[in-house]
Amino acid sequence: MNITIEPITGVLGARLTGLNLAAINYDEFATLKAALDEHLVLYVPDQDLDRHQLAALGLRFGPPFLHPIVNNGFDDEPAVLELLRKPDDKAMFGGESWHGDVTWMNPVGHVSILHGIEVPPVGGDTGFASTIAAFNTLSDGLKDMLRGLRAVHAYHWYERREDPAYSATHPVVRRAADGREGLYINRMFTNRFDGMTVEESQPLLTYLFDHIQRHEFTCRFRWEKGGVILWDNRFTLHYPINDFSDLRRRMIRTTSLEA
Repeated sequence: MNITIEPITGVLGARLTGLNLAAINYDEFATLKAALDEHLVLYVPDQDLDRHQLAALGLRFGPPFLHPIVNNGFDDEPAVLELLRKPDDKAMFGGESWHGDVTWMNPVGHVSILHGIEVPPVGGDTGFASTIAAFNTLSDGLKDMLRGLRAVHAYHWYERREDPAYSATHPVVRRAADGREGLYINRMFTNRFDGMTVEESQPLLTYLFDHIQRHEFTCRFRWEKGGVILWDNRFTLHYPINDFSDLRRRMIRTTSLEA
């Protein structure tokens, strides 16, 4: 193997070269997974995966997520979503907010893989934040309190509606296999702390959301045609940056659930 891994910040994110993700062998996948576990987000340039190859790669991380509401998956590969931004579209798929994928289910989203098929020459970057780095800088007293809390995540957060089919309750602090701890909340889907009202929960949640977004806990990737980004939804949040218009962008994405 001639794989190189170059970290891009001190807390998360790396650029990985020397892999063909469409034909990855056992040892190469082990290297890929170890790098993802360490850096939480990986950018792999110069790939050419079709929807079937992307789905197969996702399956190596866990069971596929089949979105129960969004219906832009392929008929012959329903776990792969087509994310098409047409020149006259105004909104970005996934919303313009920091979030993790599939936090409102159980099992939760594990690895998401996004492949740039058509990308604008500039703009449309994706930002990521490490919830591990954010947790590490909190006071010991706040860490201890948060370890004892659970939070309610709901898909219909914008309506403050907690439909049992589209909501789940999870610990506020998760522990990675290597012992690192990270906050498991996000501005898009976390409604409230379990056992508390939305109003009671809001002050502390807002503080934590703002804390996670601090620049020193983040990285940002500029898309290139053929680029692939893999990220761990359990310990990162991401933000699709809507700073381009009158241009077409087409991507395909799959998400694996935690096994």
